[in-house]
Amino acid sequence: MALTPAEKQKAYRDRLKQQQRADLKTGSFDTAEVSKRLFSETFENDPNATDFELALGLAGIVAPTFDDDRGPLKAALPHTIAGAEDPFGNASGAIGRAEVMIGCLLDAAVTLSGIVNTHLRREINDRLRELEDPQQSDRATALKEAVKLNKMLDQLDKQVRWTFPQWKVTGT
Repeated sequence: MALTPAEKQKAYRDRLKQQQRADLKTGSFDTAEVSKRLFSETFENDPNATDFELALGLAGIVAPTFDDDRGPLKAALPHTIAGAEDPFGNASGAIGRAEVMIGCLLDAAVTLSGIVNTHLRREINDRLRELEDPQQSDRATALKEAVKLNKMLDQLDKQVRWTFPQWKVTGT
């Protein structure tokens, strides 16, 4: 069965999204070429570095240090890159490690938000089924609660967009 033009377009957009997610975890050759100063020096002197460490600490994650110029390959946990051929592309040095880290954090946030979304949907739907019980004594309260829960489900249908500075550059 042939795909309709809309189905072909959707498949194309899905392939692009998959490629973009994969590209998040690679570095840019242009970044390494343009960056002459060590990123570790910039990071150490930036007053926002403590905000970065605090945000990760609040999430229970020990913030990585950028006190040397190790690249992402030397910083990655061995079991995560076992068997992978060139997992980080052109990423090199601390700046490449930072680029890869941003992509990995974004990918982790997207994945975790999907898991939380699935959990909340399941829980809300369970509460809605409980409210359908005909033996519910207070139908007015149950109706108000059902409206509130349905609004929550509507919120979970939406996508969220956050804006932040561009971190990867290319010469094209």
